Amino acid sequence: MASIQRIITERIQRLVHNEILRHFRQQNSESRQMRTELADCKRRLSKLEKIVEEKDDEIIVRWVTQMRANGATLKALRKKLGISQTDLSILLDTNPATVNRWESGRVRLSRKSCEKIAKIHALNASEAHHILQEKYILQKKI
Repeated sequence: MASIQRIITERIQRLVHNEILRHFRQQNSESRQMRTELADCKRRLSKLEKIVEEKDDEIIVRWVTQMRANGATLKALRKKLGISQTDLSILLDTNPATVNRWESGRVRLSRKSCEKIAKIHALNASEAHHILQEKYILQKKI
């Protein structure tokens, strides 16, 4: 009777052991598959980030080119933000007469000025007004 119990116990232990091994193999296989999928996702994300960076640069270059050629674009931006030429000159740290010359097309914008304008282009009206208020406060302190 003891030998039958021992045989049954050994078989149960072997079955449990085999079941545990099967479970670990399955977990290992799933883990390997997840690592592969994660690496694939990272590669695709990296490609997308490069595309976005290239597109951003392309958009900025196109916008700068358009801005340099057309003062009406600057005026439209100023109107969109709801600010005056003087306010825009404060945001750009330039002279109001210069902004007037840019808008009228008498003077072409420099690349540096276009880059400053591109930063302002990303703002909405409330953000532009908030920055203006901060600059007015700084000017009063000086």
